Amino acid sequence: MAILFSDERKWNLDGPDGNIKYWHDLRKQPGSFFSRQNGGGSVMVWAASSFNGQVGLAFFDGRQNSPKYIETLENHLMPFAENIGERNW
Repeated sequence: MAILFSDERKWNLDGPDGNIKYWHDLRKQPGSFFSRQNGGGSVMVWAASSFNGQVGLAFFDGRQNSPKYIETLENHLMPFAENIGERNW
């Protein structure tokens, strides 16, 4: 039997979501920060690993929903499983 761990992560390209605190030197003028009025964009990445190796990173366009996640597993996870010869997932 094989065990596989997978996870996905979203990174915002213009800073973290909900960042309400920041540090600045009180001896200097505070810096100015822009807001995300027009959307800063983000990237979503999926990866998986097991004792037998790791699956390459998968980069997504937009949000993941159920059909897209199934497509991700078919395109990235299943070829990995076939290459290592495991049948009991």
